Amino acid sequence: MLELKNDKAIGFVYYCLLCGAINMDEINRWAEKVIGENEVSDLPDYIFDLIDFKGSVRELERLIGLFSRFFIHWRCTKAQNRAIYGIAVKRGEKLSQDDVSFNEEQALKALKKHPEIEKLFRETFPFIDF
Repeated sequence: MLELKNDKAIGFVYYCLLCGAINMDEINRWAEKVIGENEVSDLPDYIFDLIDFKGSVRELERLIGLFSRFFIHWRCTKAQNRAIYGIAVKRGEKLSQDDVSFNEEQALKALKKHPEIEKLFRETFPFIDF
């Protein structure tokens, strides 16, 4: 659940974007879902700007940071990190050795070892099927 003073949910969403597991259009859809499922007064202001946001990842980071006044992060282990990349691979993304120090097979193995990551992804983005 997205909460005003809790960056856990947006941190996961942002991390999925950075890893290539989702794209900016899916951020827009996620924002619509969040607004539809929650009391408007309980949501952070930036969520409304995310519905039609078309900027860069850096602009997104600034937008969220301006409204939330905290650093966006999602706490995870190294293996959970790889599992997010595993989702990206399952969705057809290619891993670049410039970006990561592991290969696609290792990312998929990490995803298999961490089903909680796929569960969280599916709960966060129920409109994405892979």
